[in-house]
Amino acid sequence: MKYFLPLISIIFSQSIYIGQLLENSGAFSTSIAGLDVNNENIWSINNNIGQLSKLEKTTISISSFQPFLIKDFTTSSFVLGVPTNMGAIGINYSNSGNIHLQMHHIGCGYSLKMGENFQSGIKLNYSQINAGDFYNNNSLFSADIGMGADLSEELKIGAIINNFTFTKMANFNDERLTTNFMFGASYYFSKDLIIHTGIEKNINYPASFLAGINYQPNEKIFLNAGVGSKPNLSSFGFGIIQQNLIFCFATQIHQFLGWSPEISVTYQLK
Repeated sequence: MKYFLPLISIIFSQSIYIGQLLENSGAFSTSIAGLDVNNENIWSINNNIGQLSKLEKTTISISSFQPFLIKDFTTSSFVLGVPTNMGAIGINYSNSGNIHLQMHHIGCGYSLKMGENFQSGIKLNYSQINAGDFYNNNSLFSADIGMGADLSEELKIGAIINNFTFTKMANFNDERLTTNFMFGASYYFSKDLIIHTGIEKNINYPASFLAGINYQPNEKIFLNAGVGSKPNLSSFGFGIIQQNLIFCFATQIHQFLGWSPEISVTYQLK
């Protein structure tokens, strides 16, 4: 509890963290420093809705994320993705907080294949923040858009805009939910080794440069790592694949706030 009030100040004065607490990205994304615009998995629902159309099977996943090892901010998430003839539809739910601050987030999105090598999508979000006497109940509607393109068998790109609606949180000081832009490129040296690079820009803060690597030495294990700037952070993680079940553990290390571990479990329906 001694950390709670200082971190509340950080979160509400730097709204970049609110999006992460409301909507989790999955352990795979955490393991590569959040550079997730080209990840082709169930967590595309939260990361880049445009990539969800590459989902091949109905998939569900749950995740637990603990920012900065503070249990009051532990975020629990659930996502579900269902392929369709032309793409895929997905839903997500996340919640976090304690008696002083509670956050709930639900979203629904659709990703459409627009040819063999291009896909795009849009997602609608509803968020509720309950901060007691400080903010009281605040309900927010926002929307995200994303796209992806396969420029070749080896090179893929992706881009997202989170909260392109510039949703207002409060009339005081025209406070708004943070809006993020991200662009990334991924190069496939082989199906087992992928290098990611990208840039993320929050409208209120300097751009961050990100890099990550995915390595899968065999069919049962994968290893990931990543780095980022402004703020400086590093990350790593691993996953275990057992038929239709995937277990993934990851953590990020923030230059000021420390460790943020995450665990995800994913199941593909047969």
